[in-house]
Amino acid sequence: MICTSGDKYCHYIALDAYKYFCNHHSGDTFSNKEIEVHYCDLTEDNVLGWCERVDEDSWLVTIHNALGYEEHFRTLFHEFTHVVQDIFGIKDEEIRESQAYQIEGTMYREMCDSLKSVP
Repeated sequence: MICTSGDKYCHYIALDAYKYFCNHHSGDTFSNKEIEVHYCDLTEDNVLGWCERVDEDSWLVTIHNALGYEEHFRTLFHEFTHVVQDIFGIKDEEIRESQAYQIEGTMYREMCDSLKSVP
């Protein structure tokens, strides 16, 4: 389950990214899990987003509120990857970031390619 803050534009992108991510991830990884996507100004933090585990079944994903289309999707895919890593107990920061950057790029390209093939 996902819930969001922010305007309609942010809500729909977060929802689309979540659906795409879930549809392309094996099994029922997100069943009974809650992800809240919160939008705010992260300029001073010098990041596009981050992910915090709230408890065993819920996460807070904070996203910068002024991202372009591509950055927005890529950042959400990156942070959703961290949720999966938490679920599977992957703790090594080097591995976490390496996987997240790889998956964000791959998923964004695949999503764009799939949209090109729609008549």
